[in-house]
Amino acid sequence: MDEHFANFKAWYADVLERLYPDRRAGIAALMITLPLLERYLRLKTGLTPKKRLEGPYWSNLRAIFPALRSDKPAEDFWTVFRHGFLHQATLSGETWGGGELPVGRLTHDLPEPVWIESDGSFTVNPVSFSRVVVSVIEQDFDTFVGAESEAPSLPTVSERPDPSWPAAYPMKQQLTEITPTILSTSSRP
Repeated sequence: MDEHFANFKAWYADVLERLYPDRRAGIAALMITLPLLERYLRLKTGLTPKKRLEGPYWSNLRAIFPALRSDKPAEDFWTVFRHGFLHQATLSGETWGGGELPVGRLTHDLPEPVWIESDGSFTVNPVSFSRVVVSVIEQDFDTFVGAESEAPSLPTVSERPDPSWPAAYPMKQQLTEITPTILSTSSRP
């Protein structure tokens, strides 16, 4: 198994699977899933991290979640859930400019991952949503890795380059049985 795919499984997909049965973990599942989806969609549409999300991003989001029938509800959905949870740990009710957004809701009792009510409000099943995103990424993992793009490299784990490391930092518990490792996006020592 490829190192990046093994890490994706261990750090994200497997952790999410353990969260899904816990109805209290829906927000946590979304907070893990939304950045994964953003990375995937940015790479799929060629948008670098500094570019504003635009047309192709929204059409690709809609292809994954067809309930988002046009760019406007897709963008509103993203603002309500992604910006809300990842910036403020809650659902957004307004845009940065102060404009009102549709209401957002979470439930585990809806079979669809995303549902739009007749009043334009959004309801998300966080487990269904997350499972769809993980499946899409796993089926198109080369896009998620983005090796040929300007996207930040995925992190890898390697041995800590400084052999004195655990002794150099006071710890309550010595790590003598564990090889010191470091998570990094750089291959530099």
